[in-house]
Amino acid sequence: MRQLAFLCSVVTVLAGGARVLADAKNPTFDDDVLPIIKQHCVNCHGNDKQKGDLNLATFAALQKGGSSGAAVKPGDPAKSRVYTLSAHIEEPKMPPNGNKMPDAQLAVIKLWVEQGARENAGSKTAVMPKPTADIGLKSIVKGRPEGPPPMPAVGKLKLDPVVTARRPGAVLAMATSPWAPLVAIGGQKQVILYNTDTGALIGFIPFEHGQINSIKFSRNARFLLVAGGKGGSSGKAVLYKVENGEKVIEVGIENDAILAADISADQTQIAVGSPSKLVRIYSTTDGKVIREIKKHTDWVTAVEYSADGVLLATGDRNGGVFVWEAFTGREYFSLRGHTAMITDVSWRDDSNVLATCSEDTTIKLWEMENGGNIKNWGAHGGGAASVQFTHDGKLASTGRDRVTKFWDQNGTALKTFEAFPDLGLKVAVTHDNARVIAGDWSGVVKTWTAADAKAVATLDANPLPAAERLKKAETAIAAANAKIQPTQAAFDAAALKAKQATDAHNAAVANVNKINADLAAANKAVTDFTAAANAAKPQMDAAKAEVDKATPIATAAANKAAALEAVVSAETVAAKAITDASTKTPANADLVAQAKKKADALAALNAELTVAKKAQADTAATLKAATDKHAAQSKAYTDATATVAANQKTVATLTPTQKPAADAVAPAKAAADAANAAVAPAKAALDALNAEIATAKATLEQLKAAPKKY
Repeated sequence: MRQLAFLCSVVTVLAGGARVLADAKNPTFDDDVLPIIKQHCVNCHGNDKQKGDLNLATFAALQKGGSSGAAVKPGDPAKSRVYTLSAHIEEPKMPPNGNKMPDAQLAVIKLWVEQGARENAGSKTAVMPKPTADIGLKSIVKGRPEGPPPMPAVGKLKLDPVVTARRPGAVLAMATSPWAPLVAIGGQKQVILYNTDTGALIGFIPFEHGQINSIKFSRNARFLLVAGGKGGSSGKAVLYKVENGEKVIEVGIENDAILAADISADQTQIAVGSPSKLVRIYSTTDGKVIREIKKHTDWVTAVEYSADGVLLATGDRNGGVFVWEAFTGREYFSLRGHTAMITDVSWRDDSNVLATCSEDTTIKLWEMENGGNIKNWGAHGGGAASVQFTHDGKLASTGRDRVTKFWDQNGTALKTFEAFPDLGLKVAVTHDNARVIAGDWSGVVKTWTAADAKAVATLDANPLPAAERLKKAETAIAAANAKIQPTQAAFDAAALKAKQATDAHNAAVANVNKINADLAAANKAVTDFTAAANAAKPQMDAAKAEVDKATPIATAAANKAAALEAVVSAETVAAKAITDASTKTPANADLVAQAKKKADALAALNAELTVAKKAQADTAATLKAATDKHAAQSKAYTDATATVAANQKTVATLTPTQKPAADAVAPAKAAADAANAAVAPAKAALDALNAEIATAKATLEQLKAAPKKY
């Protein structure tokens, strides 16, 4: 069953008799290894038959390797399966049912590999260095690291796909960068990178080891861990630099495909899980196995380190979930509750809560104080396939019901996204928590906004070759440019119509509001000034009565004063005549007496005249005051009456216009709403066209600027 059986003949070739080396210190393929292969291997791995796609008959064929990858890694016998399987260092031991080859023959193979696996005496050695990496961190930075988030540099990644298939494969692996607008999608023999803000294809990272089953970014977003392999044959986990796609380290002595993998927060460990039921921990320094965890009873299907680097969570096909101390491998918690395969695990950023999802349909949350289950809910009918915590503590998930969902930690569904054509397999959330990305069994990858569940992009999991993308971009730009003018014109016309309709509606509303306001003011004036007129009328009448009363009194006082003034005038003349006569005849006592008498009488008359004139002035003033008061009250009454009449006329004029004005508002609003509604699709069409042009131009610029490798 295992594809690794391609190395069975290597064991048998070394089971033969002894042979003298052409050069005991410097063995070569032609002189020392090929004779052994011809004796024991070519029946299964020769020109006529190649088990596991491996041909050992020639040096060139050997270099190509087989379905499990390279058979020889010059300079590193521990990574050369032609040696390790023959020496029974790795599984499956070769031959499957035979004894290990003699030590002397093993030594030939080992020495040949150590010295660079030369083809012949004239060949130069091509010793490959053992995998080493100095990426370990002295301390773990919680949260976003300082500096700009790592993104692939322009021109550093392949722009041509490794494979372009007839149709995309199932999206078995996908991850988003924790701090950058970047998503990595597992394709066929390649990782496909997209910008999550623009949806633009950034490039490809080849993965030559088989099917990709797991993708994880390092916590600082600088590295991308890709793991997978060939079922029943081999498994590898490879760490790449995000910036340029360069391979940092490759680990894995797995005899089956790796199903899940993660790199520790301090970047010193890589944990992998596979059908072997083991969790293997590799060192990123030299690629060696640090420890093996042997507690799982079935395939290990989920692996993830906590963000603080303290714990490691793993899940298996039997529903088992374990939490381990990351740097000792000691069991920390056994989390029991799931009844079917664990499909995914995800740590909350504070490392205090672990989310797990399972084929039993549920998502469960576990606290790390006592390992208790603090929340669980049925998430996806038929099975939950993937779950991820966001930076702000929400969760995204997808599953067999074909639906992707957004949750709070109480299990309340915040958003439900449109269904996939097939089973949902993987979900991820962008670094800013703004977008949810998910992929399904048919290879469809969609992006939605987390806020309103609006679909914003579909990412191609099976991109065309660069030359075809270039041609497609040029065609798209030409087609879009041909549409842009009429589309812009349609939008402008819709916008103008919407403005005119909105202005008409606003004018109708303003008109009815003015009519209502003017009518209300006129009715109020009628009421108020009717009351004022009613109040002024009795006051006016009372003032008139006062005038009528004061008029005869003032007239009588004036008449009396006039009469007295006439008498005084006459008496003054008479008194003067007598006085003059008495002055001339002072001896006439009677005349003198009469002059004095006249003078006294005149004085009395003047005194009476003074009183009469005062009475005249007083009664005249009283009459004037009464007259003025009456005039004022008459004016108030007249003005109020005139105002009432004027506003009654206004009411009579406005009342018939009120209903037509009000009736005109509804159709005006309907017309404005319809016109404005027509703007949205016109704007969407214009935006889509501009976005299409921008995307095509970006693709064009990217591909034209790249070296012509396609």
